[in-house]
Amino acid sequence: MGSLHGDLAIDKDGNIYAATNGEPGIVAFDRFGNYTKTLKGGLAGMHALTVVTEGDKQFVWGAQVGKNRAVKFDLEGNVIETLPNEKTAKLEGGMGGLTEVLVGPDGHIYFFMGYGSKKIHKLKPDGALVKTYGGKGKGIDQFAACHGAALDLRYGEPRLLVCDRENRRMVHLTMDLTWIGIYGETGMRRPADVDVKGDLAVISELEGRVIIVDKEGKVVSALLDNPDKQQWGTNGVPADQLHDKAFSSPHGVKWGPQGQIYVSEWSKVGRLIALYPIKK
Repeated sequence: MGSLHGDLAIDKDGNIYAATNGEPGIVAFDRFGNYTKTLKGGLAGMHALTVVTEGDKQFVWGAQVGKNRAVKFDLEGNVIETLPNEKTAKLEGGMGGLTEVLVGPDGHIYFFMGYGSKKIHKLKPDGALVKTYGGKGKGIDQFAACHGAALDLRYGEPRLLVCDRENRRMVHLTMDLTWIGIYGETGMRRPADVDVKGDLAVISELEGRVIIVDKEGKVVSALLDNPDKQQWGTNGVPADQLHDKAFSSPHGVKWGPQGQIYVSEWSKVGRLIALYPIKK
């Protein structure tokens, strides 16, 4: 696949769509890791991928960080929509550094400028700006890098669960972009991405591990923790030094429909990892 610095998406049938830095762009596999297809071109460098269902059809929103835009495409790679568009209000801080895009239950779209202004933008479905929130810092209402995020439906009203990577913490926000509080422990190992399933959240930490966290924010499992700190947070580990017993730089993470965990590593040689639940 080549160099990876992006995310994965999982469709309703459990197929995996992995974002590569260059062409081929988006590569698809079945749930066992068998290659199935390559999507159409022009989709390289998707830093984040989010599946949305509209009627009986599925689409993917991608954060194409190198082009400062979000792209909606179907499961063959046909581009349906791009943002910003002519309806989009001028975004405070600009579109540079888009690292995540999410779609809320009511259709509102959220841009996370983790490599740019450290702000989050809420937009109407047509792209018109509703609210801008955040900015660079370490305190409440601030982020050092709002890098990845997920919808969190575990508490009644939907929330946003945000990876504030360089502040080494997870943050809960309302869907209207109001601060709720820090989720779980601080001093984390640079949380890059998160996904929620049932009562559990899975978080990829760029510094060599993936963790599973319960509803109260307690870490209930640490997966493939790498004892070699020289391999943490780098994309330069040679292929012959990577192995199945430890992560190097977990980046994108998604739950599969049967409880699998799929991880895309930040890696020049390119590596996807699938973890399967074990019945005891």
